[in-house]
Amino acid sequence: MSASERLPRLHALQQAAERIADGATPLGKKARELLRDSTGLSPQGVEYALVHCLEHRGGRTQLSQLARRAPTAPRAHILLSANVFVAAFRAIALGLSQSPQCFVRASRREPGMAELLHDGSGGAFELCDALSPTAGDHFWAYGSDQTLVELRRSLPGGVHLHAHGAGMGVAVIAERGLRSGVPLLDVARALARDVLAFDQKGCLSPRLALLEGDAQFCSAFAESLALALDEAESTVPRGTLSADEQAEATRYERTMTYVGGARRAGKGLVVLEHEPERLFVPPVGRYIGLIPTGALSARLRELSSRITTVGVFGDESLPGRVQACLGERRVVDVGKMQTPLLDGPVDLRTGWSSELV
Repeated sequence: MSASERLPRLHALQQAAERIADGATPLGKKARELLRDSTGLSPQGVEYALVHCLEHRGGRTQLSQLARRAPTAPRAHILLSANVFVAAFRAIALGLSQSPQCFVRASRREPGMAELLHDGSGGAFELCDALSPTAGDHFWAYGSDQTLVELRRSLPGGVHLHAHGAGMGVAVIAERGLRSGVPLLDVARALARDVLAFDQKGCLSPRLALLEGDAQFCSAFAESLALALDEAESTVPRGTLSADEQAEATRYERTMTYVGGARRAGKGLVVLEHEPERLFVPPVGRYIGLIPTGALSARLRELSSRITTVGVFGDESLPGRVQACLGERRVVDVGKMQTPLLDGPVDLRTGWSSELV
């Protein structure tokens, strides 16, 4: 089936997302009521994600390019995760770009976005309680690494599995970038926007920032980021953490308050490591670790298997240096980590490639 034959369902899905993003439409109003209950985000957090992070603005040209890039399939199956509710749009769009026969199983914890997209698109895809792929089908799975291990054991032979497991974002902030005249607080506010989206629960969310600069710069950036996250808390409050997330957050707060370097930042923390060789990845909930480093390449390689995207602020050489360390990854300006182009899989660690089960 040609790309042009797959476009009508993709376009219907995009139109549904446009109405969901618009709080003045009936579908947009319903989305805000439904998602406040199912996501755990604050009402302002839901609004922020719908307005800024839902990837529906590309138009027909972007959809046509997506359909041309996608490997075609007789049928596509999508197993959704609950962590980032707007990610359902891209996941389903990838399936529809492969085949008009697209079957979706929503997360039991957050089924609302898939249901909204299904109803708003006039049934461009099929919602299912269970997925039943057969040989030759493509299966897109989003979830924990353990979920993916179990899935590999259960799928029938001949299925093409696109497995997208746990990941995180990392920011790289270089002091020399300030020579362009950008105020330090503006850089911190840009990073705070990346942190606040989805309360840091997504695979694009920055959990660490690697800082290239002297001690005075690192301390000043920590203070600026804490202030920026305080400001964010007043406009887009943090939502509710699960019991497990809250327990992990409490342990982290106690540990980092004891060892030092922690600054309160809204309901989260900014932690400036005094022992740069230590690499402690913070929990979700707007907690971010700042790691001073004079060995950026080594630190990025140490984290490479977990990194999905990198937000950068520095000179023109920085994106190339990052790509040289990590290979194919999304590298964007700080502040744009949660707004990727709809150009294919968001996680380029595997991209379009699949494994034959």
